[in-house]
Amino acid sequence: MSTVGILGGGQLGLMLAESLDRLGQAVVVLEPDADSPCAQRRSNVIAKGLSDAAGLSGLFSRVDVATFDSENVPFEPLKPYAAKLIPSLKVLEVCQHRAKEKEFLRAGGFRPVSFRVVEANENFAAAVSAFGLPCIAKSVLGGYDGKGQFKLRTADDVARVPAGTWVLEEVLTLEAEVSCLVARDARGSVSFPVFENIHTDHILDLTVLPARVAQKWQDEARVVASGIADALELRGLLTVEFFIGVGRDGERRLYVNELAPRVHNSGHVTRQACTLSQFDALARILAGVPVVQPELHRGAWCMGQLLGDVWLAQGRTGGELGLDAWKDFPDVLDVYVYGKREARKGRKMGHFVVHADTPERAASRAVAFREALSR
Repeated sequence: MSTVGILGGGQLGLMLAESLDRLGQAVVVLEPDADSPCAQRRSNVIAKGLSDAAGLSGLFSRVDVATFDSENVPFEPLKPYAAKLIPSLKVLEVCQHRAKEKEFLRAGGFRPVSFRVVEANENFAAAVSAFGLPCIAKSVLGGYDGKGQFKLRTADDVARVPAGTWVLEEVLTLEAEVSCLVARDARGSVSFPVFENIHTDHILDLTVLPARVAQKWQDEARVVASGIADALELRGLLTVEFFIGVGRDGERRLYVNELAPRVHNSGHVTRQACTLSQFDALARILAGVPVVQPELHRGAWCMGQLLGDVWLAQGRTGGELGLDAWKDFPDVLDVYVYGKREARKGRKMGHFVVHADTPERAASRAVAFREALSR
C-alpha cells in the first residue's frame, strides 16, 4: 500500500479519495477550509494553506506521490516536491497560466481560439483595437467559471478592464462545447467518450453522454486530446475543453478552449456512465495500477449540477438537501451532495446523474428533476 497526497479538499479531491480508498491506498489531504468536503468527511486532513511551508512539508513527508484537485495551486512552493507530483510541475506550469497554455497549444498546432497576449506594460486599448472587437479578455491566472473574464464590445467595456496581463480571444459563433478526458501513464493512454457540456452563466450546468455533436468532431476531439497529453509528456489525467463554432474567417472548426490537468466537473457523469470513472482512472495511475480503456454503458446519461440556488429555494442554508422529489424520478441513479455547510447562489453543492434511452430524454429529465427539487 502506498500513501497518496491530495492538494485541495474540494469535491473533486473527495471523490478521488474515495476511489483511492477502493484501491487500498492511504490518503492525506492538504486543505485549509473547514467547510470543504474533505474536511467534513475525511479524517486525515492537514488544515493548512496550499502554500504553507509547514503544511506542504507535512504532507510530502508522509506521501509517496501527490496530485491536486485544481490547477490554481501555488506553483513556486511546489518546486522542492516536484519529484512526487502527478501530473508534473511542467504540466501544471503550462495549464495554470492562460498565456503559456495558449502559446503551447498554438506552437503544437492544436488550434486554440485566435488570441493575443497583452502584457501589463502595454497599451491595453491600443492592443484591443489592433486585435478587433468584439473579443473576450481573460486573466492569465486564477480564472474559472467565468471569473476573470470581460466581454468587450465597446470602448467603455475596454476602459473597465483593470490593469494587468490579459489574453484577448476572438468571439466565436458558438455551436457546442465538448470535453475529452485522457488518462496517461508510462504504458500509454486511454481516452473517455466525448462529453457535451451546457453552461449557464459560465458555470457547467449539464453534461450529456453521448454527446449530441457529429461523430467527426468527437473523433477529432479524442485525437487532439491524446496528442496534447503526449506533447505534455503527461502522467496523470488531462481534461481538454473544446468549442465547436465559426470564427472570424467564417470556417466551422473544433477549437481547444482550455486544459485542466485533473479530474473535472464534466467527468462526474463517468461514475455511472462508464466502466471506469475519471476518479478511478487517476487513482490507478497514482497507485501504479494499469489503466484500462473506459467504455460507455448502454443508453444515455446526463449529469446535472446542483448549485446553492437549490438549497436556497428550499429555505436551507447548507448541509443536506431535501430529496422528497427523488421518489418521482426513478431514472435519477445518483444524487451526490458534497456536504458544504454554507449554500450560496452559484456555489457547487452537489450533482446528480440521470439514465435514459436518448440524450434528449436524459437532459430533459435532469432539468425536470432539478426544478422539482427547487419547488
